[in-house]
Amino acid sequence: MSFSLGCRHCDEPLCVYSCLTGALYKDAKTGIVAVDTEKCIGCWTCVMACPYGAISPDTARKKASKCDLCFHLEQPACVVNCPNGALVWGETNA
Repeated sequence: MSFSLGCRHCDEPLCVYSCLTGALYKDAKTGIVAVDTEKCIGCWTCVMACPYGAISPDTARKKASKCDLCFHLEQPACVVNCPNGALVWGETNA
């Protein structure tokens, strides 16, 4: 079974507001909510604050882990690797 649970990159991201160290931030230009792993202390406050459950604790690295829309790739990895072909990437007018 496959289930996509991506970050919604909220306009008012509770995870960013709750981050104790400023590791989570919203890029003003792209609107992407991302994690600076150098600043993340693994307190999981952002995990508890996200109303969508889109942030996961990476217990091996002791860092928060979340979708960053694979800004460094042409298409997000979830779209490219979706086993059902159910995910698409593109611009919307919404």
